[in-house]
Order: sequence, then structure tokens, then C-alpha cells
Amino acid sequence: MSRNRIEARVAPLRDRGQRGIAPYITAGDGGLDCTRGLLEALEAGGAACVELGLPFSDPIADGPVLQAAAQRALDAGTTLDGVLDMVREYRAAGGDLPLALFSYTNPLVHGRGGFERCAGRLADAGLDGVLIPDLPIEEAAPFDAAAAQAGLASIHFVAPTTTPERVARAAEASRGFLYVIGRMGVTGGATQLGGAALETLTRVRAATRLALGVGFGIRNAEQVRALAPHAELAIIGSALVDAIHHAHAACSDAGRAQRAAAECAAEFLNGLKEGL
Repeated sequence: MSRNRIEARVAPLRDRGQRGIAPYITAGDGGLDCTRGLLEALEAGGAACVELGLPFSDPIADGPVLQAAAQRALDAGTTLDGVLDMVREYRAAGGDLPLALFSYTNPLVHGRGGFERCAGRLADAGLDGVLIPDLPIEEAAPFDAAAAQAGLASIHFVAPTTTPERVARAAEASRGFLYVIGRMGVTGGATQLGGAALETLTRVRAATRLALGVGFGIRNAEQVRALAPHAELAIIGSALVDAIHHAHAACSDAGRAQRAAAECAAEFLNGLKEGL
């Protein structure tokens, strides 16, 4: 099976001892034209890959910042079909940034013909991977098979409380990288890379040759620097989404707001890269 963009970009980080930033943005927050501009800015800024969050009304793993972003996107009329159209436009214009859709199960399968048809639609639009936080590894085999058939990287989660057996299953089922949740709770809180977090990373590292991406609470270059010896990807979500929102909201003109959001994303990414 040929590697997709995520595998082609992320696997060499592990092989060469390099590190990267994986920003998370909420699709449709500020409008899908704004989202496309953010992708272009993050690609130009050297992001390793992007997690593109599909807004959902009941985001159980998300903290207040991402919940608010999802609600703004839903209020703006964002749908899966609209997100896929935006990704197609980004690809047609030459965009080559690896993109993984971060989505809960319901929006992917409800009324859409099941996992196989959904995975094909995501791949056809130009997405490279999928993360589904409410799909337990014990129930993920049908989606993993559909994703593999479509050429998508299925990326699973492990947490500090994940048993060694489930870590092994999640690693075996994942492509591209394995998402390590840096602490218990929802997104947005501060993650301290103390003894418990480092023990988790050491345990997960011993279980797989996959690259590791760490998220939930990473927000600045100092944390990225502390993480760098232990994982290939620093996943930045709530802090970036919040900064983008405030930059966008500060401008009353739509065009200026989109430019301000893109400039904010690029500046935020450059600041994080100081920790690599």
C-alpha cells in the first residue's frame, strides 16, 4: 500500500530525528473561505500536517474554546459537504499540506451510507487521514478497513489510562502517527510534561515504531521544546483556534478579517517552531 501525504511527511520525522508542528483548526469558524486561507498560511509556514476539525453539536472531548468554535462554524452553516468542497478547492489550487479530518462518528456515518462510502468521499476530496475520538479501538475495525481501502490514514488515540494491550491495538491499527493524549480531561487545559506524562510517552514509544503526536493543552514554544525529545509532533489546538478567532473578530470587513486570521496563524506557528 502506497503512503499518503501524512505518512510521506511524518514518517521521515521519526527516521531523521526531526520534529514538527501539527496545528488543529475548526473548519468553518470564520467561514470556509477563511479556513482555506488558514490552510494556505499554515502550509507556507511549514506545518507538518493539519487536523481539520469538523464541527459537531456534541463534542465530548473538546473544551470550551473548541466547543465555541464548533458552534460558530455550525451557526455559519458549515457541513461535511461544504468542508469537502473547500478541501477540493484547496487541492485544485495546488495545496499539498497533509490533512487529517478530526470528526466524531455521527457526522461521518449518519445518512451517508456507512464507513466505506464515507471514507471514499473523504479521500476523493483530498483528505489524507481521519481521527475519530469517540470510536473505541474495539469497534474501529470496519472504519479502519474502509479507510485503508480508500488510502486514508486511520489515526487512533491513547491516553495515560490506556492499558498496554489497547496501546498495542491502537498502534497496530494506526497509520501515519499515533495520537497521545497528554493528560486526562478535555482539550484546552495546560499540559505539564511531568512524570506521569513522560511515563506515558515512554510506555507508548516502547510499543510502536510509529511517529507520536501529543495534544491536549500544548500551547507555546516552551512546551514544544520540552516535548521534542519524546514525540515527533506537537499538536496545537485550543490556543491557536482562540488566537485566530480573536484576530478575525477584531476586523469588521470580511476580507480584512480573513487576512488577519491567516497572518495570526502564520505568526503563531512561527512562534511554536522556535521550540523545535
